Order: sequence, then C-alpha cells, then structure tokens
Amino acid sequence: MPATSTTDMGGMKEQPSIARILARFCVQAAATDDQVPESVLDRAKLCVADFLHAAICGAGTLTGDLAWAYVSKGAGRGGRSGGGSCTAVARGTVGPEEAALYNGSVAAVHEIDDVHFDTSMHPGAAIVPAALAAAEWAGNTSGRRFLTAVAVGYEVAIRLSIAVGYRHYHFFHSAATCGAVGAAAAAAVAANLTEEQARNAIGLAATMASGLWEGLNSDAVMAKHLHLGLAAERGVRAALLAGLGWPASATAIEGDRGFIAALARPGEHAPGDNPSLPDITDVLTAGLGSERWAILRNIFKRYPFCLGCFEGIEGVEYILDGDAGRRLDDISKIVVEASPSVAWMVGQSQVTNELQAKFSMPYALALVLSGRGAEHVPMQKDAFQDPVVLRWLPMIEVVGDPEFGRRRARVTITWRDGSSNTADRPLVNMTEEEVMGRLERVAHDVLGERSSHLIESVRLLDEAPIARVRSFLASGSCAR
Repeated sequence: MPATSTTDMGGMKEQPSIARILARFCVQAAATDDQVPESVLDRAKLCVADFLHAAICGAGTLTGDLAWAYVSKGAGRGGRSGGGSCTAVARGTVGPEEAALYNGSVAAVHEIDDVHFDTSMHPGAAIVPAALAAAEWAGNTSGRRFLTAVAVGYEVAIRLSIAVGYRHYHFFHSAATCGAVGAAAAAAVAANLTEEQARNAIGLAATMASGLWEGLNSDAVMAKHLHLGLAAERGVRAALLAGLGWPASATAIEGDRGFIAALARPGEHAPGDNPSLPDITDVLTAGLGSERWAILRNIFKRYPFCLGCFEGIEGVEYILDGDAGRRLDDISKIVVEASPSVAWMVGQSQVTNELQAKFSMPYALALVLSGRGAEHVPMQKDAFQDPVVLRWLPMIEVVGDPEFGRRRARVTITWRDGSSNTADRPLVNMTEEEVMGRLERVAHDVLGERSSHLIESVRLLDEAPIARVRSFLASGSCAR
C-alpha cells in the first residue's frame, strides 16, 4: 500500500506534498478490508480498550464534570439524522466536536492513557475519540473501518512527533499538536473522506494545532487534560470542514511557514537536533502502510505515573522479589540512574499533591516499598500524608547519566551492612489480557454484569458495528 508516488505534471515528475502523501495513505488504508494487517487491527482494539479504561476512570473527576458542563450546552448541535448524536463516555450523547473534546479530556486525567515507545506523546486520548466521533457522526457503523481509522491516526501522529523531535517537545505538548494532525487523519478515514478532503483536513489540523508546556506540570495541569480533548476536537472539526470543501495549504506541514518551520525550531534547547527536510520527509512518509506500523510499538501504561518512572519501578520490584529474605528496614539508600532528561522530569521527592506525585519516581518507589503498590488508579491521595510512605522519600535519589538512553534506568539498593543489589530492567508492556482485564474491572463498577458484554464487543470490533460498544457507554449512570 505505497502512498508516496509522484504526480506527472506535463511530463515532469513532481513530488507531492507531505499532506497529500498522508491523505493518500488514509484513503488507501480504508479502500478494502485487507489493506491493514490483522496484527495492526488487533493492536488498535487494545488501544480502544486502553482509551475506554482511561476515560471511564476520568469521567467522575472535576475535569469530567467541567468538560461535561461545557459540552452538554451544545448537545444536539451539528448532528444529522442517523449519525449526529455522538458518545460522551459515561455521560450521554452530544455533537461530534463536543464528544471528541469531552472524551479526550477525561482520558488524560489520570496519566494512565497510552504512550509510544519511540516518542513521548500520548496518542490514544486524541486519536480514538476523534475516530469514534467522526464514525458516529458519519453514520458509519463499521467497526473495522473505525479500527483502521485508529491505526492510521496513530501512524500519522507518531511519525510527526518523531520527525519534529525534542526541538518541538521542549516548548509544545506533542500529544496536543501532533495529536491534532493524527486525529484529523483518523477522522478523515472514519468519515470516509476523499483524498482531496483528507489532505485539506490534515492541512487544517496543522494550522489549528497548539498546546504549550508552560505550567502544565505545576499549576495548569487541567489544561494538560484539555490538550488531548482539544486535539481530538480539532481533528474532528478539520475533517468536517474539509468534508464541506474547506481548502487548506497543501504544504501546511513542510512549508517555509508551516508546522515544522514554526513549531520545531532548532536552538540551544535542542542541541544537535536539526535534521534536513529530506530526512524529516522520510520519517513522515517512507514505508507508509507497507512496513512496520507505529501502533505496534505502543505502550500501555501499567502505572498512573510519567513513563520515566516505569523502569525504576520494575527495577525495585525485581530486587525485592529476588531478595525475599531481606528486611525492608535494612535498606539504607536507593539510587536510580537514568538519562539526564528523565532524571530532571521525575527526580523530585517533594510531593504534596497528585500532580507532583505523577512526576515523582521517589514517590512511586515509596508506594512500592510501603506495600501499597504503584498501580492504583486513581492516585492514592491519602498516601501523601502517610508516614509509612513518606519515610522512604529521603532515602531515594534519582541521578542523571548521559550514557543512559531514554528507556533505561539502573536501580541500586544499598543495605545497612554495606552490601548492595543492582537491577537494570526493561519496561514491561501490558499483555492483551491485562489491558482487557483492567477495562472489565473498572467497567464492572459502572455497568455491573453488563461489563462482560462491553469487553466482548471490543474484542469483536473488526466483525461488529461500533454501535455495540456505544450502547454500553452513553449512559449518565456510568459517571463515578
């Protein structure tokens, strides 16, 4: 399914724009049922399950309440007979843009939504809501097309996030910016747009994309939740406008004043990170649909913490499991070595609120050492004052080492007798059964015995209409 062919202009070959190549990929991916590998569709199901878990967990929070108060005022707008009423998870039905905004926002609340191995963005909370809203709006009941839309959206968003690199991520939340472009691609597939319409949707999303880091990990954390909702909403809006014929720049991504030039500028904030346009184009377009799909390298988060904490958690648990005869009281110090950027992000040990906790490896390790465990969703707020937890924080140090890559951490536990144990453990992704199992558990709290039917509907999405999933979700009784 190559999507990079050239265009013949009077005997001369002209390379199409990046938006055109991506749009062609969108259309070709959905052309027939055999265009997308079954392994990719299976992974897309897990991404849908992961999104639903995160969204149900976030629905009953302040973010969920405020988002619903906002979007419910627009209920009924933008609809059309048979497909205009779109699912807001655990609340009800609203218009397509409102549904995408609400669903993306609540899925981001607990820092438990998925992330990608090759880049720091969270694709699912932007892509899945956009694909779902666009499919429902269009009256497209095919679960297989919905899964294709999800896979295509992941591909576009993740490739763009990798291409723009840290020079972009230093200032911009890539889940908001790159996520908006991927959401537009997903919505274009779900709404069955033409290649020209899909190109315009991608171009419109590129010019709408925004999301600054300032304050997101301190006083403006709820704006971070909104970033994912806005990315999904803008993706849907771009697709709906493009479907009406609204034009966009063909070079909105790579143009002199386009997405990359404006939002991925080189500088001291990203030394040595300034690839050429051909290199960027290669990352964005090479092998689309014919080589390894980005969604297959997706990570499902086991813990409601920044991903930078995960290898440290795995290392401590490995040492404790292998040294069962040791008493925890005999620990004198724990040092975690990680890359400088990871150590900066998650090294803080002063924790007074949930936001700080999510970005604190010492706090995550303290939960493990205290016997509470680090997997609980939502965050265990009562632990912020628990002396059994807090006593560990001064013993834990996170240090940066430039020899360590982004996905590596070495844990050393030193005991009072002077001996030590070291672990250098890889991140352990969740299995299919673990992803589905935790969705069923959280869904059982709001759906009771019907939760098993929701799980079965997700498992059969490639064979059944999305309406089977929707019927279990658009109920106000689901809010916790």
